[in-house]
Amino acid sequence: MTDLSVSRSETQGVFGANLRVLASQYPSVSGLCRQLGMNRTQFNRYLSGQNFPRPEVLERICRFFGVDARILLQPLDEITQTHAHPAAEMLDRFLVPKEKPTLASGFYQLLAGAPEAHATTHHSLVHIRHVGHTTLLRGYEPRGTTSAHSPQEREVQGMVVATQTSLLILMLRRDAQDQRMMVFSRATEDE
Repeated sequence: MTDLSVSRSETQGVFGANLRVLASQYPSVSGLCRQLGMNRTQFNRYLSGQNFPRPEVLERICRFFGVDARILLQPLDEITQTHAHPAAEMLDRFLVPKEKPTLASGFYQLLAGAPEAHATTHHSLVHIRHVGHTTLLRGYEPRGTTSAHSPQEREVQGMVVATQTSLLILMLRRDAQDQRMMVFSRATEDE
């Protein structure tokens, strides 16, 4: 049981130590701050235990790292991890790659259409980012390629899974109106 009568400085220290452990999974604090959408100077204050975040910032940090607000009061090794959904455990066990992701975070252009010269090709811009063990995708269907008109209706989100031989991308439109799954085979040196 955790003693809830801890001082502000103790809370900041525990949070800073926990955040340093979580941030150590990432090669660059600057890159991590970009993924979090956070000012690096302020993030450094959290890391050093000088300050702790406002509730909405704490929620963003917790969602990003897949933890809850107990990181303010308890060391990470004392917090028992519970999966919010049974599928989360399956995803962690079976879909988390053993090696680092091969697809870098950033913006990508997806081209969809037939390879014939006269065929219509649709261009989509998607953003790929790594959150914990998961590689997420977000973008928008081009106007005119679907019956959806508003940006919310055209938004797609999904995940990317790297296997030994291929790259799998699952994309869904809001409220699962439709979905696409793409499989990309890895090219060999000869190809």
